[in-house]
Amino acid sequence: MSDPQPVKTSTLNRRKFLTVAGAGVAGGSLLTMLEARQAPAQIKGTTLRILQWSHFIPAYDAWFDNVFVKEWGEKNGVKVRVDHIPHLELPARMAAEFAAGAGHDIIHNGSSILTRLYYKSLVDISDIYEQAGKKHGGWIPAARPLVSVEGREYGMPMFYILLPMLWRKDLFDQAGLKPPDTWELARVAARTLKPKGHPTGIQFSQCADANLNWRSLLFSFGGAEADPSGEHILIDSKETREALRFAKALFDEGMTAEVFSWDDASDNRFLASGVGCWIHDAISAYRTTEDTNPPVFANTQIALEPAGPNGKRVSVSAANVYMIWKFSKNQQAAKEFLTYFTDSDREGMIQSRGYNMPYLTGFAKKPMPIIGADPKMQILQDFPNIVAFYGYPGPFTTPIQEVVNLFVLPDMFTRIARGQNVEDVVKWGMGEYRRIFAKHKTA
Repeated sequence: MSDPQPVKTSTLNRRKFLTVAGAGVAGGSLLTMLEARQAPAQIKGTTLRILQWSHFIPAYDAWFDNVFVKEWGEKNGVKVRVDHIPHLELPARMAAEFAAGAGHDIIHNGSSILTRLYYKSLVDISDIYEQAGKKHGGWIPAARPLVSVEGREYGMPMFYILLPMLWRKDLFDQAGLKPPDTWELARVAARTLKPKGHPTGIQFSQCADANLNWRSLLFSFGGAEADPSGEHILIDSKETREALRFAKALFDEGMTAEVFSWDDASDNRFLASGVGCWIHDAISAYRTTEDTNPPVFANTQIALEPAGPNGKRVSVSAANVYMIWKFSKNQQAAKEFLTYFTDSDREGMIQSRGYNMPYLTGFAKKPMPIIGADPKMQILQDFPNIVAFYGYPGPFTTPIQEVVNLFVLPDMFTRIARGQNVEDVVKWGMGEYRRIFAKHKTA
């Protein structure tokens, strides 16, 4: 993923914005949708505060703040304030607002989904969750475990972010390599192209991409984090050991030591520089390359999640969920806004340049906006059936949330890359998982 930058509120007027962005048609459809839905009169004259990340596609924030939110607020008589912060700061801000019992009405969780940790302080929005499912063809299976606690829903899954393979077809062709359809073929390519000055790279560090990338590899190798109940840890397995050994070989043969200090933006820059032969990352890296290095972009292809040794493909995606605090003084407006935001999913995908993927199957029909029209991106339409989130095949429980926030799994892969023994790494990892799970059982 790229490193998001805070977007300041713009003084751009609506007409000028639409002209500059070339979004006249989109703006018209937005107004049409607004006319079709009338919010309750009691929310008129109220204020709604939203906290969310700075999007990885900055133009999306400009559209969201200056068009989408502005027009919804004007139509419904609600003054809406949107505050943006970097995604890694969201958990700390949520903890501060929880402690204070005051803050924003709506709060966005990106990557770290803290539903189960805070659900007693969140509004039960099962009604609008179920309505959205009925209206838009149902939710993908991985959606409900993100927001459901004890049979009730405390968040609205809004979009998720895929991390496919982005690979250089020119470099592969020059070396007579097959596309990276499996992890083994990706390893062969890295081993072959590194001596030619084109290594690969995956973060062996504590960042969001590392949490996602190494889980995709692990789960595609047949590994698992917790059982379907979420109660039992499954990380101590033959498949985990195979995945760790593979990661060690991938590092030794196809990477350089710089990956130990990489952050979420490093692989974007690596691809855009023309050095990397492939990366496993969100399409923000693809878009960055399009804008900064057109020749490399022209030769960059997007592939399906690589298959593991037995042909299994699991793509761990970055979840994004919106929640409403119980201490919100404007819960009705918050629910109305989230309902409308969900109904506008297609427009959000367009404005994010195909980055925001839908949880609702009605929005996932082919051809999907943006990605369905781009021959290189069409493969992304085949991902919904293999999408998973943290804790797979179990739900995103509170212990798993802490495992994620402490970067336990990436640390296991980092330890193996730095030369630790596989058994010692698994023992250490299981110790961390057990400690965290035990703490939450007694809490």
